[in-house]
Amino acid sequence: MTSPAHVPVLLDRVVALVAPALERSGSVFVDATLGLGGHTEAVLDRCPQAHVVGVDRDPHALELAGARLAPFVGRTTLVHAVYDEIPDVLAELGIASVDGILFDLGVSSMQLDVRDRGFAYAEDAPLDMRMDDTEGPTAADVLNSYPAAELARILREYGEEKFARSIARAIVKARETEPFTD
Repeated sequence: MTSPAHVPVLLDRVVALVAPALERSGSVFVDATLGLGGHTEAVLDRCPQAHVVGVDRDPHALELAGARLAPFVGRTTLVHAVYDEIPDVLAELGIASVDGILFDLGVSSMQLDVRDRGFAYAEDAPLDMRMDDTEGPTAADVLNSYPAAELARILREYGEEKFARSIARAIVKARETEPFTD
């Protein structure tokens, strides 16, 4: 797997907004969607008293962020989890409150730029599309095994697709000829 480039969005603005809350000793900042660690790196540079808890569901992103944040060892705690597990993560770490939190929601460059992740739209790629590729079915598994009614429900509910039933029927028909591959 190739390493993606990472340019954090609104970096200076994000740091400017959170820095005042992190100026005291023992301050804690949670990066709820750590990704490749660009925002966290900037926060740690600008806020020398802050400790960052970085959370991400993607183990590959955590590994790359860990390398990027190595100069800040002792001031970072990186956790493989999803952001709705943050209260449990903080409880396990013995952290009762935090001074700042960032949610950079959406698909990251880690998913879009690395062809093998299966989110690529500019070229043929494996049909994976899992944010954490260690868990759950791939997109190919779903397309090859879910009944038409369930595919239609997914397309309608999550994709707001008005032609969900006809698309689901076409998927089922296509997989009878040749399964979708990952």
